[in-house]
Amino acid sequence: MTKRHPGARRTHHQHDNDPDDIFLAKVLHIGKWANANQQLLTVMGVLAFILVAGVVYYRNYQETLVAQAAQQLESVHQSIAIQDREGAKNELVTFLERFSGTAYEGEARLLLGDLYLQSDDPQQARVVLEPLGASPRDPIEFQGAALLGAAYEQDDLWSEAEAIYLRIADRSELDFQVRAALASAARIRADQGDSSGAIELYERVLSDLEENAADRGQFEMRIQELRTAATT
Repeated sequence: MTKRHPGARRTHHQHDNDPDDIFLAKVLHIGKWANANQQLLTVMGVLAFILVAGVVYYRNYQETLVAQAAQQLESVHQSIAIQDREGAKNELVTFLERFSGTAYEGEARLLLGDLYLQSDDPQQARVVLEPLGASPRDPIEFQGAALLGAAYEQDDLWSEAEAIYLRIADRSELDFQVRAALASAARIRADQGDSSGAIELYERVLSDLEENAADRGQFEMRIQELRTAATT
């Protein structure tokens, strides 16, 4: 009977688990798979190239678009500066058709909405401003909402104007913006004969003002006027 060398089994086991041998086996396996799937690898390579090229093209396109938008908006400001309002309107309409979605869209809507209000065209102002100010969350949207409220007022849509002013007051974190919105809503209520509702809003303004605030007196006087009018 043939005797097995005592270390033979152990040596063979260690050889099978040698990291270099395992790595070489994996490389050979990958090489065989690659040879058998050359067409698939070629297609994957082409797709990866197209994807990378697409991302680079899109980034370059966006950078170019933003640069063009900034240049066009500068031209609008120049038209406004020389009182060419109709020219500025036309430029802004074209701007929004071409550059909607860029970082400059909000500013363009503010400018165009304000120009429409100055020319007594509240309906067009609302069309331009509603996407910006109907549900304000950031500073430029709050500015758009204030102009939208003015557009509603100019169009005698009092309840809509009041609602947008109250939305600003509830959402804005800027004290002066909250006060202005509450005062506008209170003015509308007073003009519509709702003295108690107007007083309620003016009192909200007072509750956020310091005792020695410069404009505190005008709100207190307005409240007193409304109370006096209600009792006569």
